[in-house]
Amino acid sequence: MAATSYKIDSYSVKIFGNDSKGSRTRWGDRCIHLYSEGEEIAQAVFAKPGQEVPEPYFSEGKIYYFAGSDQFVDVLNLLRHESPVYIAWEPVHDPKEPEDGDAFFFTEKKK
Repeated sequence: MAATSYKIDSYSVKIFGNDSKGSRTRWGDRCIHLYSEGEEIAQAVFAKPGQEVPEPYFSEGKIYYFAGSDQFVDVLNLLRHESPVYIAWEPVHDPKEPEDGDAFFFTEKKK
């Protein structure tokens, strides 16, 4: 499988409050939904401090990027202050994990 990348045209941010009364536990409390040409192409989900960060994955054409909460501001600043910004999924050959890969943001080379 070849690498997949999308130019990010727009985004929306969700910051969840603490759900201490509910029966479900939310490991991530911040999410950035990423769009290209009006379609959601990725989600960047940020784990609460102390929570284990899941592996990224690619499913049905959408990239799922996971990181610790300490990277939330960095990603948000990248989206706000750089243009254009892309998100990519790059498969990694690992016989033990056939769906393994890396998800990452990038910009074009500046002159």
